[in-house]
Amino acid sequence: MSSLHDFVIYVWDFYGSEGLYPIEGLQKQHIFDAFNVYIERLKTSSYMSWGGGDSLDRERVRDIILELQLNKMEVV
Repeated sequence: MSSLHDFVIYVWDFYGSEGLYPIEGLQKQHIFDAFNVYIERLKTSSYMSWGGGDSLDRERVRDIILELQLNKMEVV
């Protein structure tokens, strides 16, 4: 991925309202928020690393969205 925007679009294509595996209530801001959590976790992890925006990064961001129930939060 060349930018955060590209990564968010990539995640959105999978989990957005018309994605392959839609997550109800998901908004792009939720993906940004989950990405920020993911980056913080990478800083302290001895077993995870940034994969350049690959499918594993996408799935980890999805897991954070579901873990924190970000898709159930209202974006203001």
